[in-house]
Amino acid sequence: MRKSVEDDLKAIGAGLDVDVLPTVFNRGVIRPDTSLVILKPSGQEKADARQQSTRSATRPWERPARGQGTSGQSGAPGSGAPFVQPGLRSLYAECVGECRDAYPGLLAYPQERQMWLYVESDLIGGLSRRAAFVVQLPYNISRPVRAWGFWTTAVSKAWIGPRHTNFPDGSICAFEPRDETWCPGDSVTLLLDLYSLWAVRHLYFEKYGKWPGRQSVPLPAERLLELGDDEYCGCDIPLGTYAECCKSSDQANTSGSDLLHFMMKMRAPPEEVTRFVWNPTAPPRRRGKTTCQT
Repeated sequence: MRKSVEDDLKAIGAGLDVDVLPTVFNRGVIRPDTSLVILKPSGQEKADARQQSTRSATRPWERPARGQGTSGQSGAPGSGAPFVQPGLRSLYAECVGECRDAYPGLLAYPQERQMWLYVESDLIGGLSRRAAFVVQLPYNISRPVRAWGFWTTAVSKAWIGPRHTNFPDGSICAFEPRDETWCPGDSVTLLLDLYSLWAVRHLYFEKYGKWPGRQSVPLPAERLLELGDDEYCGCDIPLGTYAECCKSSDQANTSGSDLLHFMMKMRAPPEEVTRFVWNPTAPPRRRGKTTCQT
């Protein structure tokens, strides 16, 4: 790793440890920032890396009220929320067009019920690899957006994980949804910025053996097996590092079977997602005609 890359990585990690978030520039380049961002008292993981970005914000989608559908929707009558909400579909199409200024080379594949994206992020200038993200954007706010991250070079593709990925599909967990850091219909550029920061956190963890900054780790068994003593505790109301907060109680209240059960749980991206990373002209197959926006 080049010294300039290591210096930036150290500064980013040091900032995250004191709640100072970096700035994300075009192509997903992340640089240390001196602007202090106060996190919510809940201590849930925050990764809004665009606080100081000079990019223009994309307008949010006006979500229907609870239990209210969208006019012109598809779906069976009386079935609750529609499977496809045309307003969300058109907004994502608009957001993707704007997002290409920030992430050149982004590929978008609209399908009947969702859109697939393939995008690469530089992360840190001079880094010998890039992060590639596969993103699934459903046209329905009741279905979560999912994404997968891979390290990519000219000759290799490797899944980024398993820390802060979901069970069982290995999708990215870059922020706490309950905190509404990002919601369906928000800026796609912001979403990719959050994923870029997540990848830089992984890079820091790989280099220094420590997850930088706040994190959300609700399961005691997961905390015991994955958190370092000097990392922020991942509970709802962290009182400092894991060693200072929940480690003693986790050790006292977690059984061997709980640990074994967690260790047996697998996290890995679906084969169709991995194939898409190797061949980004062929998105995962779903019902409906697929077209490519280049």
